[in-house]
Amino acid sequence: MRSPLAPHCARRWLPPFLLGLMLAPPLQATTVVQSPALADRQTLVKGNGAEPESLDPAQIRSGFPGEVVLVDLFEGLVSEDGQGRIVPAQALRWETSEDGLVWRFFLRPQLKWSNGEPLTAQDFVYAWQRLLDPAQGSPSAGLLLATGINNAQSIYAGALDLNALGVEAESDQILKVTLERPVPYFLQLISQRPFVPVNKQAIAQFGKQWTQPGKLVSNGAYKLVNWVPNERIEAERNAQYWDDAHTRIQRVTYLPLASQHAERLRYEAGEIQLTNKVALEYYQKTKETTPERIWGLPLLGTYLYTFNLRRPELQDVRVRQALAMAIDRRLLTDKVSGQGEPPAWSLLPAMPGYEALGSELATLDQPTRLAKAAALLNEAGYNRDHPLTLTLTYNTSENHKRLALAVAAMWKPLGVEVVLNNMEWNAYQVAKDSGDFMLARSFLFGDYVEPSSMLSSFRCQDPQNESGYCNPAFDALLQQAADSLDGKARNGYYHQAERMLMDEMPVIPVYHYNQMRLVDPSLRGLPSSNLKGSIATKDLYFSQPPVAKEGSAP
Repeated sequence: MRSPLAPHCARRWLPPFLLGLMLAPPLQATTVVQSPALADRQTLVKGNGAEPESLDPAQIRSGFPGEVVLVDLFEGLVSEDGQGRIVPAQALRWETSEDGLVWRFFLRPQLKWSNGEPLTAQDFVYAWQRLLDPAQGSPSAGLLLATGINNAQSIYAGALDLNALGVEAESDQILKVTLERPVPYFLQLISQRPFVPVNKQAIAQFGKQWTQPGKLVSNGAYKLVNWVPNERIEAERNAQYWDDAHTRIQRVTYLPLASQHAERLRYEAGEIQLTNKVALEYYQKTKETTPERIWGLPLLGTYLYTFNLRRPELQDVRVRQALAMAIDRRLLTDKVSGQGEPPAWSLLPAMPGYEALGSELATLDQPTRLAKAAALLNEAGYNRDHPLTLTLTYNTSENHKRLALAVAAMWKPLGVEVVLNNMEWNAYQVAKDSGDFMLARSFLFGDYVEPSSMLSSFRCQDPQNESGYCNPAFDALLQQAADSLDGKARNGYYHQAERMLMDEMPVIPVYHYNQMRLVDPSLRGLPSSNLKGSIATKDLYFSQPPVAKEGSAP
């Protein structure tokens, strides 16, 4: 990794209106306040898929169940709106130096924690230092490293103290951030959940128990009031939130329902207004009969099968390539997942400013791919007389099970024997984190809309590197991209890095995600084009159903 650069001593500050000096827009909330058609009942119940792994912002990962709750409980300097645009949040405005190395964020006046205490710039300094603290072992530390903040790499390597991080409170309302290099997507990075402030006093007083109801102090539109493990989490409006006047949902409940069937039944009974997923057969039926009950958007993420490269059977690249080759992705997305997901022959989905990587295999028919896969496996010493035996681990879900069964059937003609290993969410996550798996159903989401957000997870020793993949040449390409200010050149490095991954195949991309949910038709304010898929309850509200005119048909 590059050595930390010495901070510049002199800066010339450009006029704020030229540098993104931004005032808080009214957003969707203003429309909601003026709407004459608000429903009397403004309570929301969400399906959350699984029990959150934590409610500590330093301990959650993008796309995990905990993030869904933290979007409502905490807020950072900036956030993303329903169109994926960066907008002011705890910071009213910001400015940057001409060379892009120094940022100043001006907090809104009189910000408060949910307990009524003042929230200051020092709370952000504490939270960001905490992300790098080895005692935390944060899976999101890599996000902070990606920001290029001064001395972050050296601190993470143990060469400097946490206080050397290039983040300081110039006053209670001004946070100064110094970077080692310009990072074009810096604001997108710090809009993510790990960059929210956390309350130092609550953590000092309660230790690891600080995230429990009655102890958790937050700064978002909602505050935690109840948590019954494996049953429900409940939050209610935070009267101390700076924009509480524009919040309409009074109370939100998150249900950790792994069963899509159980979730659907509760949706049909009116107990859930926003599900986590939709079962294939119900999606197809509902789309035809009542499409207003379906809501969905493309996501910056990929459904994967991750190889554990520490296992001797999987260290031969020919084995990994053969298994990837034999999966009929089109059949899986048409008949098994079946909700319009694009088949994935490369890791990254298309995103603004980056063209998806092409694949020659995508142009071949399935019999040809299967023949090539059989030849590769035979070269590696596996065939029907000497079969390869795999254990495929997945977390509890009808969709994951259906996909695993289908993939196992696709590998059967190669003589591959597959043992399916179903695990509940938390046990599954522990198994992946500890390397206690052979092949695992997994996923990769981008924390920000830029190729490095997904590619960085495959760097040597990255906290989110599940497979154990390590190639210094790959890491070097990502560093060259990070050092490049030319967008075209940067994308060239990214394409080389992605091609290297697809050649060495530490994971099998299966499809790029869509999020599809069942919704109450009266729920308004859902995102319209946000690739991150984050849904902030503060932007939502329920409208009154239209009143039928006298004499009209019911």
